[in-house]
Amino acid sequence: MNKATSSGVGAKRRCAAGLALSGVLLVGCFDKSAEQYLAAARVDMAKKDNAAAVIQLKNALQNNPSLAEARLLLGQALLQSGDPRGALTELGKARELGFKGDQLEPLTAQAMLGLNEFAKVISEFADTKPASNTDLADLQASLAVAYSATGNAAKAMELANAAVSGDPDNLRAQLIRVRLVAAVSGPAEGFHAVEAVLAKSPQSADGWQIQGDLLGLQGKADAAMVSYRKAITLDKAHVLARVGAFHLLLAKKDLDGAKVELDALRNARGAAGQVKLLTVLLALERNDLDGARDSMQALLKIAPEDVRVMHLAGVVAFRRSALLEAEDFLGKTLHVDPGFEEARVLLAQTQLRAGEPGKALNSLQPLLIEGGTNTSALSVAAEAYLQAGDARRAEAAFNKISKLKPNDIPSRVALSMVDIDKGRVEQGIAALRALSAADSSPVPDLALIATFMQRKDWDQALKSIEALERKTPESAGPSNLRGRIELVRGSQEKAAQAFEAALKIDPAYYPAAASLATLDVEAKKPEAALSRFQKVLAVNPKSLAANMALIGLREQTGANKEEIVAALEKLIKQMPSEPRPRLALIELHLRRQQAKEALSVAAEAVAALPNNPSVLRHLAGVHAVTGDYNQAISSYNKLISLQPTSPEPLMLLAQVYAARGDKAASRQAMERAVKLKPSFQPAQRALISSELAAGNVAEAQRLSDAMKSLYPNDPLVLSISGDVAVVRRDWAGAILNYRAALNLLSQVDVAIKLHRVLTGAGKQPEARQFESEWLARHPTDLKFMIYSADSMLLLANYDAARERYLAVLKLQPDNANAANNVAWLLNRNKDQRALEYAEKATKLAPENLDYQDTLAQILASSGRLDKAIKIQKKVVDLAPDHAARRFHLAQFYVSAGQKQLASEQLQRLAQLGDGFAQQGEVKKLIEAL
Repeated sequence: MNKATSSGVGAKRRCAAGLALSGVLLVGCFDKSAEQYLAAARVDMAKKDNAAAVIQLKNALQNNPSLAEARLLLGQALLQSGDPRGALTELGKARELGFKGDQLEPLTAQAMLGLNEFAKVISEFADTKPASNTDLADLQASLAVAYSATGNAAKAMELANAAVSGDPDNLRAQLIRVRLVAAVSGPAEGFHAVEAVLAKSPQSADGWQIQGDLLGLQGKADAAMVSYRKAITLDKAHVLARVGAFHLLLAKKDLDGAKVELDALRNARGAAGQVKLLTVLLALERNDLDGARDSMQALLKIAPEDVRVMHLAGVVAFRRSALLEAEDFLGKTLHVDPGFEEARVLLAQTQLRAGEPGKALNSLQPLLIEGGTNTSALSVAAEAYLQAGDARRAEAAFNKISKLKPNDIPSRVALSMVDIDKGRVEQGIAALRALSAADSSPVPDLALIATFMQRKDWDQALKSIEALERKTPESAGPSNLRGRIELVRGSQEKAAQAFEAALKIDPAYYPAAASLATLDVEAKKPEAALSRFQKVLAVNPKSLAANMALIGLREQTGANKEEIVAALEKLIKQMPSEPRPRLALIELHLRRQQAKEALSVAAEAVAALPNNPSVLRHLAGVHAVTGDYNQAISSYNKLISLQPTSPEPLMLLAQVYAARGDKAASRQAMERAVKLKPSFQPAQRALISSELAAGNVAEAQRLSDAMKSLYPNDPLVLSISGDVAVVRRDWAGAILNYRAALNLLSQVDVAIKLHRVLTGAGKQPEARQFESEWLARHPTDLKFMIYSADSMLLLANYDAARERYLAVLKLQPDNANAANNVAWLLNRNKDQRALEYAEKATKLAPENLDYQDTLAQILASSGRLDKAIKIQKKVVDLAPDHAARRFHLAQFYVSAGQKQLASEQLQRLAQLGDGFAQQGEVKKLIEAL
């Protein structure tokens, strides 16, 4: 020791450092061998003093880095200290050094589990069979955990049972089996299993902690706390037991007690992440939102990809009203774990608070499918339906809640709605009012509003909104509802005041801004409408709804295509994870008949959002439009794999097969849709239509009868039965079914079908009577009025057609087609008003060549041939294959005495032969030149 060698000098320096630091390091000043350190580590590990063992083992490896057993034990000690990553590194080094013991594989598997590498555990160790029963049981227990985590519960239980059977004393295997029993059979069965384990191993802190978890799941908080305390008595540093106790105390609002547990964890090895997580939860409970945000940022640094952490970050952001941030975190959570229902509901609440009910309902869709039982999702959906003005669906959502949970407030509300629905109106409303008065929740008030809106009792609805405003004074929603009701009542001024009041509460509240913009557009104030969305964006520049509305309004008010494309491309760069701007750009290109550009945008959208159903649907649609049916089929098949429980993609696939001419494949896709969801009427209707098109009337009748037996009072089914009867020329059957459908639900499409059948069956008096009655009951039904006008035009009843189109224009002054038809009809009678209507039509739709053709004819008939020829020449240049318009141009040239130009046009028409029906008139004009 006194010899002055270089190694001796190093040893003396290490001694000095050791004396300055701690007595523990002082032992490092003596010349122990690696084997001695290793022996000391084994003693420490037997005492469960893993921290001391780690020091001993690192000293051993400093003396002999090639000591394989030291690497193995260091990996084991690190694993038991809560450091699976460090453990996996050391175990890998032990393998590289040639460690041959059976315990290497079980320890490596445990370390991988600690890093959530479940699939890797299965792939590497599923076929591994250690010779030792103890090691085999330990590995089987780890594989059970891995299989359970990857969704194979049966295999997991099989392995857990094998582990316990192979090594009955293996406590870890027994406790893993307990957790699996609880997961498969419920916490009560799990509790019985853990009781049996604790009877044999009463000193197992892990066993007591698991018992506490299972008692907590059964709602037995006091008993759970006793179990946690027992675990902590046995192991004061037991992280999960203290975490369990923390959650129980937090639930009891014992914040001081929760802080004691949190403080006890601060020095526990391997508990750093838990400490940060619980710090966030405690801050939220104290409403310390700034503190929660700061702690959340620290937690995100150490676990940025953990779904629980991302969800909690969304919760914190939601509580802070940082809605964009909340939506981002919750969206990422669902991208990783689409089945995380709590995150999905909170995402919908976030979107609803941001004033986007449509987006909220879209987020909730997986929870609202037939058979869905999440009452929180249904409650949020009800509010979203109300915000969107759909009181009927809101009421249906409340009714569904009542069947699922008849005793809580939302369910009691729903039960009251059921009473109302069954005719016990006074009783139901009284119950809702009592709930509203007794509970601070807005749910009863929302239900009352939905009820009164459904029944068009606007005064009572407004009174209920007043109650809602008192409960939620910081919410813009009630004022927005007030505005919607005032709009329905026809009071635009009061509606505008209500929407303005909503924006005073929340300047970024999109629904109110959108409603005001609509009023501005109707008042011919487009600039004011634009400013509504600009003000929202000044407060919330990332509001997707406001950005999209602004772009749409700019297009509507005449912005050129390049400006709209640039705006959408800019929005895509700002919000690359949002599908709507991409889809809008695809649709814009398609409207402009720019399929190549649409396909490029769609391909980029799929590359950016490969798992978004809407994006895939648009890509497939573009392929179908361009005639690339194979690519369309490929894209729809990908969509089907993303939505395996939805029949809609199968129906889209059927349409593509039909367009390609593959009727058998089309029918097969439709049959798959029906098999997937027998109640999906679009698929059944499509099958019936397919059979009718193929001439299989008997099969269509069979399918129709089957639908009717299942849904005898469904107006849509009755309408389909009427369609089949029409094909069979069973006019009486068609009339009977259409009338029955209309008695259940007034549908303009069915009304049009009935009128056509009555007319076609020669029942003209009945047809006229029905038309008169329908328009009397539906004086603003534009679709029926337009149908009626078109019918009169086809029947050459020109005076009646003109009056119908003029009635359409009274209700819809911007209807370009009606204006064009009125112009043509007036021109037949040499009425000078024809020019006014023709100019109006071309102004409303300047790109419509038919309207330009009508205008040119009217100008020509009034002697303004120069202008007529100028317009018609442009029309013909834009569509050179349209023979009728070329004939009109030739007529104008003849009338203007321009024989050479007339001859050129007529000769081109003559070359068409039978391709142009007016060859007789062409021949006469040529002979007259």
